[in-house]
Amino acid sequence: MTVTALSGRDRSEDLGNGVFAHVFTGKDDPRLLRFFAAYDAAFILEDEKEDLDGFKACLALNDGAGYDRLSALYGPYREIVILLTEGVAGRVLGAANFIAFAGDGSGLTVSLSYIFVDAAERRQGHFSRLVEAVRDEAKAAFRWPGAAPDPLIFIEMNDPVKMAAEDYALDSAHAGLDQVDRLRIWERRGARIVAMPYRQPPLSAQQSSNADLLLGVLGASGDTLEACLLHAHMRRFFGVTVLKGGDPVHVPVAAAQLDRLDAACQAGERIALSGFEHIFAEAARVRLDRGMPA
Repeated sequence: MTVTALSGRDRSEDLGNGVFAHVFTGKDDPRLLRFFAAYDAAFILEDEKEDLDGFKACLALNDGAGYDRLSALYGPYREIVILLTEGVAGRVLGAANFIAFAGDGSGLTVSLSYIFVDAAERRQGHFSRLVEAVRDEAKAAFRWPGAAPDPLIFIEMNDPVKMAAEDYALDSAHAGLDQVDRLRIWERRGARIVAMPYRQPPLSAQQSSNADLLLGVLGASGDTLEACLLHAHMRRFFGVTVLKGGDPVHVPVAAAQLDRLDAACQAGERIALSGFEHIFAEAARVRLDRGMPA
């Protein structure tokens, strides 16, 4: 099945009620600076964050020799930013950054790298609007021979059980949302937890890998995922977005996870998906141990 990535979808669109959506894919797009300023203010834990050069490096891989090389390895893909603003040039209400992979044309997977809504703009429907826009833009990013498939959207979520106490407190205070409350937002949208040990490889040479994350998924129809599907997606995600075109084989944190998934794939295994109840229960115990309200 032949699928190709589409260009020329960058635009600003009036969503009504004074809200504009800006969709762009280029490293030199002037809207990237507005996105980055809002993103930099929204996130505080350094090992979770890209710098501006990191975003530019990811977006640069949408075109040219970089895209030709990586799409030959991983299939067609698109790295996309969605920015919500008040009016066409007003303040930023929220944003999302993600990469969509069409793979071999048999499915569509997404890694939702970042999504946020300004604290003063919550409970206005912006988060739901962004999640829906990610689905729609991922499907529309490719030319499909038939109807575009619905995507599986993979999300990285802070693990309130594994986070260091100081990171838990700092991040919760900065965001104005407790870590458990953040997970409940995803639970209400039907997310499941992928039952595998997950560690994000370093985003740059100056950063460390991050083991304080859960890997979740939106859009899964059952209680398991094919190990082969997950292996293919994670290989693409590590190789393009996390490592900016680097080879995951040469990064031990990435290689070890891909080796485990490849072995599971070769054995015909499936990876379990779970709800959040066990995380909530364990997080309550951890909070009590730290002298925090359960």
